[in-house]
Amino acid sequence: MGQSKTQKDGFAFIILAVFLGNFLAFVNSGTVNIALPSIMKDLHTNINSVQWIVTGFMLAIGTIAPVVGFLGAKAGYKKLYLAALIGLTISSTLCGLSWNIGSLIAFRVIQGLCAGMIQISTMTIIYQSVSKEKQSMAISLWTVSVMVAPAIGPTLGGLITSAWGWEALFYANVPVGIIAILSAALCLPDRKGSAGVTLDAWGLVTVVVGNVSLLMYFTKGSDLGWFSAPSLALLLAGLAGIAAFIWRELTAKEPLLNIRVFQYPKYAMGTILNCLISVGLYSSVFLIPLFLEEAQGASSFTSGLIMLPGAIIMILVTMATGKLYGKFDPVWFVLAGVLLLCIASWEFSRLTMHSSIGYVMIWMILRYIGVGLATSPVTNISMSHIPAEHVGSATSISNWLRQAVAALAIAIFSSILAVRTGAHLAEFSGEKVGEALKQAAFLYGSNDTFLAATAVLIFAVPLSLLLRNRKANA
Repeated sequence: MGQSKTQKDGFAFIILAVFLGNFLAFVNSGTVNIALPSIMKDLHTNINSVQWIVTGFMLAIGTIAPVVGFLGAKAGYKKLYLAALIGLTISSTLCGLSWNIGSLIAFRVIQGLCAGMIQISTMTIIYQSVSKEKQSMAISLWTVSVMVAPAIGPTLGGLITSAWGWEALFYANVPVGIIAILSAALCLPDRKGSAGVTLDAWGLVTVVVGNVSLLMYFTKGSDLGWFSAPSLALLLAGLAGIAAFIWRELTAKEPLLNIRVFQYPKYAMGTILNCLISVGLYSSVFLIPLFLEEAQGASSFTSGLIMLPGAIIMILVTMATGKLYGKFDPVWFVLAGVLLLCIASWEFSRLTMHSSIGYVMIWMILRYIGVGLATSPVTNISMSHIPAEHVGSATSISNWLRQAVAALAIAIFSSILAVRTGAHLAEFSGEKVGEALKQAAFLYGSNDTFLAATAVLIFAVPLSLLLRNRKANA
């Protein structure tokens, strides 16, 4: 009996240590989006620059993802997790002390690197430290920590920004970070790393060059000119980097990522679908607060409240979908979710200056329901076709691609928003451009951007149908 109680207590402490760190890593992506308009005003910058606060963070997560397996195997996942928590806490303090947009972006990149290490290492720690019969429960709680943070992030971010300014968003991470560090140090079992693990340095270099170059092209293309020599150089460097990375991973004896998992068609289609769903999710999380605050003049707290109900419902829908997964063909959940995302994006492309808060909130709820319906089934379907020995590589690749594509999507949407807002503003050249006309131009630019997001999401509809098994379910 005493041993059973000890195991239960150990399980609870491990989950507590993992939950706190994971929550801290994910909450940063939700709270900051709400504060972007305030940061733009205080640091005297524009949309193309401020979006790097989000994309830099996400790109750093995607860039570090392929390396986490090597670092964890080399040093041990507990040490890696503790180092990442300490780094995240320190970089959060530095973000609050930022003196210009460049310093804030730099510290956010460091935050993203630490957050990426936390996200992957916590899942590995669960598989290493929790008994098999409890792993499914542990992963469920891990998923809750992933979803609770974005759910309360916008509202929490709006409240803190309205009351104490955007700097307080980063300072608030410090006490939580200290508690997470102490919990991890005291509660997690220590496992030694392996000295014989080697790093595929060329794979790392090529993937970083490819990611960063492509992101720079889509971010700076509107300023430099899409077909100017510097822009084309960035585009070619990005494509060459990704091509070199693929070639390297297919020929290396110990590749950074085993991309041969794409030989499984359902995994390949599921990964693409997950990327498209991430585009749909992050387009609204990024654009709606800007629309509400820049076009309609709403406060950051109001923007956060509008997004809260949908995010909470998304958690409930995800949990319900998981329980019903074996009772119905999961492809229908995916199809319903993708269709809701498409319809909601289309509706957001038709917003006006007089669109009510209730109208925006309803479509945000439906959009989040779509994400909740589709995300878990897509992941389960795609991963179920991967042999056990390749699960680690498949998971790392999915995380890397999802974060990289989401960062790239935000960069592209930011460029579209800036270009279309400028084009609509030019249409008012014969009139005196006041605040009302600027808000109208921003509104029209936002509508155009959501229309582009809808066009991308439409490709997810036929892909979701291709996931269906031809054989009858057992």
